[in-house]
Amino acid sequence: MTSLPKPARQANLACKAFSIAICLAVSSQNLMPAMAQAKPQAKPVTKKAVDRSSAPVKKDNSVTGGGQLTKTGNQPGQSTSETDKAQQAQHAAALPAAEAAKATQGLTSQYRGGWQMFLHNPSRTGNSYIDIPPANQGSIKWKFPAEGPIDSSPAIYKGVIYFGSDDGHVYAVDEQNGRLLWKSKLGDKVKSSPAISDGVLVVGCEDKKIYGLSYRDGKILWSFETRDRVSSSPAVHESVAYVGSWDGHLYALDAKTGQLRWQFPQSEAASNPETSADTNLSNGAAPTGTSTAAPKAADTAGIPQSSLGRITSSPCLAPGVVICSAHNGYVYALSTHDGKLVWQFRTGAKLMASPMVLDHTVYFGSWDHAFYAVDLASGKQKWKTGAAESFSVTATGVGGKIFAANDDLKLYCLDAHSGKVLWKTQINSPVPLLSSAPAIAGNMLYCGSPDANVYAIDTRNGAIKWKLKTQRPIVCSPALTTGGVCIGSQDGNLYLIN
Repeated sequence: MTSLPKPARQANLACKAFSIAICLAVSSQNLMPAMAQAKPQAKPVTKKAVDRSSAPVKKDNSVTGGGQLTKTGNQPGQSTSETDKAQQAQHAAALPAAEAAKATQGLTSQYRGGWQMFLHNPSRTGNSYIDIPPANQGSIKWKFPAEGPIDSSPAIYKGVIYFGSDDGHVYAVDEQNGRLLWKSKLGDKVKSSPAISDGVLVVGCEDKKIYGLSYRDGKILWSFETRDRVSSSPAVHESVAYVGSWDGHLYALDAKTGQLRWQFPQSEAASNPETSADTNLSNGAAPTGTSTAAPKAADTAGIPQSSLGRITSSPCLAPGVVICSAHNGYVYALSTHDGKLVWQFRTGAKLMASPMVLDHTVYFGSWDHAFYAVDLASGKQKWKTGAAESFSVTATGVGGKIFAANDDLKLYCLDAHSGKVLWKTQINSPVPLLSSAPAIAGNMLYCGSPDANVYAIDTRNGAIKWKLKTQRPIVCSPALTTGGVCIGSQDGNLYLIN
């Protein structure tokens, strides 16, 4: 593509903040990290959700290629049992490469035969395990009209498709014919993608709550209140849901009851909750935190005392480890057991894209115009690849290839081991911000675009095989089934394409 003249390029960049408000409902405030002095650790908190079914630190400050790694050490006053737990968490992440690859592959393969959450599985690889591409011509099998725009990526489980809408509802429709099975009204827009576990549909909402719904009839089983809106999509594994919030915390909740297991970071205000009816602990409220504040000078290496800046991305999982990214420019690897920090990695700008784990490597893009590959065990940078603009979209991958969209309006295919660009494909868009992560089936991948099209792209060479036009921009990511490609549009329709 011929480069734009400088004024046009500046205009394109200037419209990013406006595009984000429309496409991602996230902040345009760039919260940059500041270095700090004391590192808080996440601690299990005994806090109940609303049940509605009946009523000085050891640091390594070496910087490689713009990334900074800080490992945790024993904390002053930490008991032997707490130390053992922290060491066990680090050991879980520190598997040899071959074992780590086998373990992560084993985790993702558990989710074959469905699409139970955002990008198929908790590692966010986007691989459907469908060998034959489900949509060869791009024709509409059926479409279902919601009552508002659809930014929530669909989940598919046992022949039912679940998704949220800006109209405040979560919908369940029949995969075969698009017939409405039920809808459940929540308190505000639903941009989070649902995740299904043990008969419970876990989803975030812009009313600052995380909900657990019955997947059979949409009945609200529990709700958990945070301090700000929730657009992050839950990663659910072994009956625990991991969800980020705009309040700057990552929450680990019991998927069946909504009870808080731990949060990261653990704010000091947690032991002194407010006592109002809206915020006390028995009501499932989060401890007091500053949802939009940048890290203070007194905080440590990117971890503020109360929050990480906004978390609008979705966490991903590897065995024993949950990984999240935040607006402060850091990626954090935490023990799934208790939320203890295993390692952290700093980029040069805010992180909007969710991380993804493939084999023994964590992949993610940043607004610093770079895409990173980081070792799962140590948090050390393996490689990074630069581009003309920001990486705002979650990457997916399979077979030694990583697929990552850049705001230069191109989809990149990168070699998973070296970061070498294998091919680039132009995605036409009226705004310099892409947002739909690609889903993979066989030798094809599918994604949406702000130009309102659904694209089918050959993973071998980047050739566009077909595209289907909807009425409005597409923000969410597709879900794949043997019956077709399921995706929502801001025109308010959910499409099944075959």
